[in-house]
Formats: sequence, structure tokens, C-alpha cells
Amino acid sequence: MFKAIGRFFKAIGYMLTGKIDASAKGLNENPAVVRAQFDELIEKKRQSIKDVRNAVAGLIRNVERKRSELHNTNEEIEKKLRLMNGAKAMAAKLSKGKSREEAQADPEFIKCMKAYQDFKSSLELLEQRKEGLEQDVEQSEKDSKGYEIQLQGMHRDLQELVDERERSVADVAMARETRAANEAVAGIANDGTAEELQRLRETVSQAKAEAKVTSRLAGTDVALQESEFLEMAGSMEAESEFLDDIFGEPDVSAPETAASTPDDPQKENLPE
Repeated sequence: MFKAIGRFFKAIGYMLTGKIDASAKGLNENPAVVRAQFDELIEKKRQSIKDVRNAVAGLIRNVERKRSELHNTNEEIEKKLRLMNGAKAMAAKLSKGKSREEAQADPEFIKCMKAYQDFKSSLELLEQRKEGLEQDVEQSEKDSKGYEIQLQGMHRDLQELVDERERSVADVAMARETRAANEAVAGIANDGTAEELQRLRETVSQAKAEAKVTSRLAGTDVALQESEFLEMAGSMEAESEFLDDIFGEPDVSAPETAASTPDDPQKENLPE
């Protein structure tokens, strides 16, 4: 029993699902609904393009920032090189006339040497930083160009989607009207109208036949025939008169033609 109840509710579910699917199919074939669905897809595509465009703009800003940082790093490197050269020149000046040991004992010389070493260490860090920035700028520029190309492709896809929307709406509208026309024509043979049409034709034929019989009984048909005969006779008289005027009246007293005389004289002596 419970299984039967379960099958019953399952059947109801299938029936409702079928009705819902049929309704959805009918809506999806509506040109206005098709346009709305395409509009939704187009809006999503535009939002995606906007997101990519913002990302590309951020990437370009990042490239510009790194370029500026690289420019500042190059300036710092040049500055460190000048400081190194200055510290070296000062140490050379302080060590003039002194031995190596005497120069190393001079606090000012030691100060210049330490400054030179610090500048050199900073320079090495700056050069490493410069190398990293140059790689980042190169990769970022390559990425931004690739994203710009993709962005152009997305714009083309968007335009194609807009064009496809118009074609699809037109196709759906045409298909809907064509199907409606075909269903209307097919419905003549499927909805019982064929029999009704046949009965209507038989009624018309019966009415025409009855009208013909009635006209004969009333004498209108005979009168019509007499009128046609009189018209024909008048036409023949006019034709005979026309020929007589041209060729003269025929000689009625002329002997019969040879065609009317027997060709074989023996035929006249044959017994009856």
C-alpha cells in the first residue's frame, strides 16, 4: 500500500515537473525572454570586462610605481658611487706621505675607510634591488600587454554577443511564428476540422444540385436552352447571308455530283 502511495506522489511530481518544464520551454521561446536572457549575459560580460580593466589598470599603476622606484634606485646607486669615490679621495689625501701602518693609525683615515666600506655595502644592496626591480618591471610590462590583448578580445566577444542577441531574437520570433503557422495547418487534420470541412463542402454541393434541379422544374433551364438555340440560328443565318453576298446563291437545280452516281453500272442490274 505504501509503495502504491509512493508511486502515486511520484507520478504527481513527474506531472508537475513536466508542466513546469513545458512552461519554461514556452517562456524560453519567447523573443522578449530571449532578449532578457542575452541582456543578462551581456551585463555579466561587461562586468567581467570592467573587472579585468580595473586589474590591468592596477597592474599598470604598479609598473609605473616600480619604474619610479627603479629610477630612484639608480640615483641612489650613482650617489653611493660618488660617496665611495669621495671617501677614497679623502683617504688618499690623508695618507699622503704616510706609510700603510701610519695611515691605518690615523682616525680620520679609518673614518674614511669605514665610510667607503659602508657605501660599498649599500651599493651592493642597491644593485641587487635594481636587478629585482628591472625584472619586475619587465615581467609586469609583459603581463600588462598580455592582459590588454585579452581585454581587446573580451571587447570583441562582447560585440559578437550583442550581435548574436539580435540574431537570436529574430530567429526565435521567426521560428515561433513558423511553428504556429505549421501547427495551425496541421491542426486541420488533427482537431476534427477536416470532417467538419468535408461536411461543409457536401452541404455546398447539395445546395448547388438542388438549385439546378429547381431551375429545371421552373423551366428556366429550358428557356436558357431556347435562348442559346435562337442565338445560334441567328449566327448561322448571318454567316449564310455573308457567303451568298460574296459567292452568290447556290444553284439548287444542278445535277447530282458524280459522287452520288454509282461507279459500277453492274450494281443497277443486281436483283433486289
